[in-house]
Amino acid sequence: MHFINTTYYFVKFIFTMKKVSILLATFLAFTLTSCNNNSPEKVVSDFYQATQDYDIEKALTYTNLNEADRQQVSELIDQMGMVIHEYKVLGSTIDEGDTTATVTLHLVASNAFNPDTLGNDLEIPCQKVDGQWKVKFM
Repeated sequence: MHFINTTYYFVKFIFTMKKVSILLATFLAFTLTSCNNNSPEKVVSDFYQATQDYDIEKALTYTNLNEADRQQVSELIDQMGMVIHEYKVLGSTIDEGDTTATVTLHLVASNAFNPDTLGNDLEIPCQKVDGQWKVKFM
């Protein structure tokens, strides 16, 4: 009888540990994926959010441009008078080498040359620079 009791508690212990292990693994997977602050989707979203907020300097920090090129692009964006009404990241694909990606984005915007609001799905190229994802301009 003592053997059966011991076996029962041992089996119960094993099942309890399996449940704890599964819960812990699920929690860690969720935590690690939700803390990825440098995914291609996040970088594109941050770029367009900064642009929508008219913070072009901040937006350009999410790009692969150097300082001189950032200044030129900033002036061009100012001249265009681009207004982003809304955007939504639809998805992304990362190449096998984990160095380039394409983010699909729905963008509703207008500019000084075309004040009509236009909505388009765009494919935004991204590139890993020093381990960080950036919007690829050139």
